[in-house]
Amino acid sequence: AQVSIKPQACLLPCAPARILCSSRSEQSVMALRGMTTPFGPYGGLRPEEERVGESAERLASLGAGAAADIEYEQFLKAKEVQRAMFKAENKTIVAQCHDTDIITTGAGADACIDGNQAAAHVAYALSDIAFIYPITPSSPMGEMVDEWAAQGLLNCYGQRLSVTEMQSEGGAAGALHGALKAGAFGVTFTASQGLLLMIPNMFKIAGELLPCVMHVAARALAGQSLSIFGDHSDVMACRSTGWAMLASESVEMVQYQALIAHLVSMECRVPVQHFFDGFRTSHEVNRVKLIDYETMKGFIDWEAVKRHHDLALNPRHPHMQGQSQGPDIFFQCVEASNSFYDNLAFAFEAKARLVEEKTGCSFALYAYDGHPEATHVIVVMGSAAVTCSETAVHLVEEKGQRVGVLKVRLFRPWDRQRFLAALPSTATRLCVLDRTKEPGSQGEPLLTEVAASLHFAARHEVICVGGRYGLGSKEFTPNMVVACFQNLFQETPRPRFTVGITDDVTHLSLPIGD
Repeated sequence: AQVSIKPQACLLPCAPARILCSSRSEQSVMALRGMTTPFGPYGGLRPEEERVGESAERLASLGAGAAADIEYEQFLKAKEVQRAMFKAENKTIVAQCHDTDIITTGAGADACIDGNQAAAHVAYALSDIAFIYPITPSSPMGEMVDEWAAQGLLNCYGQRLSVTEMQSEGGAAGALHGALKAGAFGVTFTASQGLLLMIPNMFKIAGELLPCVMHVAARALAGQSLSIFGDHSDVMACRSTGWAMLASESVEMVQYQALIAHLVSMECRVPVQHFFDGFRTSHEVNRVKLIDYETMKGFIDWEAVKRHHDLALNPRHPHMQGQSQGPDIFFQCVEASNSFYDNLAFAFEAKARLVEEKTGCSFALYAYDGHPEATHVIVVMGSAAVTCSETAVHLVEEKGQRVGVLKVRLFRPWDRQRFLAALPSTATRLCVLDRTKEPGSQGEPLLTEVAASLHFAARHEVICVGGRYGLGSKEFTPNMVVACFQNLFQETPRPRFTVGITDDVTHLSLPIGD
């Protein structure tokens, strides 16, 4: 938490009007007065003369004391040392863990970081400006880029990221929209109710074809109660905004897909919402091979950067954008954006291959694991894809079952051809798992996309069922994956179900074995 101390508003009842600094250290402290630190204005370190009015009784009433005062001084001194290291070596990663305080990012360097840090690492490198507002579990992303900027870290453009904390997520989205119109590459981080406040501006940003990336630590929405834990309720509420949607299932994938999201948005002018499971992936610490800033800089399409700058609103070359349209042309203009989305999957694949050449990491937008001639397949996205994949491989290798898992990473725009190409031609039964609930619908978002793909491809012989899992960070274990496969093995599988709970009200839950 940041503590803001106004240096002019002294807390002392009888502070002297003028303080004579008796040492060089005290003079340096006074020189910092009024400047800004990552933790608020300077002013925490005060010369001894300024503490005359800080009686023991007054400190006690404030819950402070000599020990706390010394600890705070040591804290600020440690930050000064850290700041000096940043300026000297331009460090790119500050880990949150005490055992890995500062990590260098030389080519091929390994680091133990979490999903939030992986996303922030890339966002800082490829953005001009960030507007932030903290909301669990995405807050660390904004906190980290704010600290790196305060430390003087230079990104791929040779500048510090401009970071501004607004008064709400709605303000962050509005300011982001304005910065994009001015020709900056912007980024923000959010989740849950905060994401909902951004939806009006998301429609505008996508409709005006402004390159932008939003990193979301996906979280449950407050319905019958508040939940700060992870599922896909928030991001699925945004699927009609016109933003591309990428889902990452692991910390490593967060870094790679964050990079691809920024590169594709920059080049294709379509904003990208990159999301990963709140707490499950956002706070999972894992070992990844970091992509250094010099490597990222080599991926930038500088012609795309120039094009974005040229399209910006500028009084030196004025043009009209965002006008009000009537029934005579509105429909046509909406449809005119189709071409920007039709080839977006190709752009994601092209950037993925480019990153693969430099990093050696190979992945697909729709990835399959399991038996090459599987008949029963689970379709899933997010962190559950890792659990499903490992369970399916175990069932194939240990029990010889013809099962598999199709991991969805590109949800918007949905690419039917690539999805069907990744699905084994031998598949006869699919179980689609959604980490959200849409009351009153015939199926949750991923299920409806898969069912529509099978229908348009005339794959009528394939039985497709759907289930809900993991709402509000409910655990999702290998036993539950087995229960989903066992449902598919039934002569008449349940068409809609829940897994991971005991539903004693509507009786939709699958039985789970030991």
